[in-house]
Amino acid sequence: MSNLALRALSALVALPLLAALILWAPPWGFGALVLLVAALALNECAAIMVAGAPPKVRASIVILGVLYTAALYLLPGAALIWTLAMVMATAALTLLDPGEIPAAGARLGATTFTVLYVGGLAAPLALLQRDAAHGPAWVLLAIGVTFGNDTGAYFGGRWFGKHKLYPKVSPAKTVEGAVGGLVASLAIMFAVRATLCPWMTVTDCLAVGLPAAVMGPIGDLCESLMKRAAGVKDSGHLIPGHGGMLDRIDALLFVGAWIYIYAVYLK
Repeated sequence: MSNLALRALSALVALPLLAALILWAPPWGFGALVLLVAALALNECAAIMVAGAPPKVRASIVILGVLYTAALYLLPGAALIWTLAMVMATAALTLLDPGEIPAAGARLGATTFTVLYVGGLAAPLALLQRDAAHGPAWVLLAIGVTFGNDTGAYFGGRWFGKHKLYPKVSPAKTVEGAVGGLVASLAIMFAVRATLCPWMTVTDCLAVGLPAAVMGPIGDLCESLMKRAAGVKDSGHLIPGHGGMLDRIDALLFVGAWIYIYAVYLK
């Protein structure tokens, strides 16, 4: 089976279950799913960023990251406190097992980044579903526009791609693919506004679709940079056709964070 077919089949199975949890009235169901996804992505990210660390250290990173996500979800008003606590906790974790001293600084940075990157950026989607007006719809839009951007970029690059976007990090990405992703993101937003979400304005469509077309690829490229530095192709093999969990949500982490900020604080 081709990679594209595997991706489509995985989406066909997973997306209806995901949509059911998002639309389910008690928010804790989707919140629990976010914690599970965060734990899987944290495990993969730790394996990339601190590959030489003992298993107990990587397990501790996963635990800290999940605790960070849960704390942000339960008490988002204390976000600064949780962030400061996580910086101190990751510093203490590194001190307990620094490894080779010349590389200890790099391990400290990688450990702290992993917890804040995955643990912090996983929480906004769960908060969006629970706290924003039309929260479930915004979450579905975040997922739809992210995956739509990815699909538009894939076909735009495959059909028209000639100019490399960032060859040092991701040789397959092209400028034409990025334009295709942008067009797909905006098309999805305006199509949803016309059919399912009449409460959305043109400003909403532009304020979500345009940044998503930029932030999604940035999230994707950031993970690609980490994998290239570690010499790995995929973060894992959990999802057929997609690689690991982090491979699947790398762009969504960035897009979801932006949509949360927009829907809760700017709209």
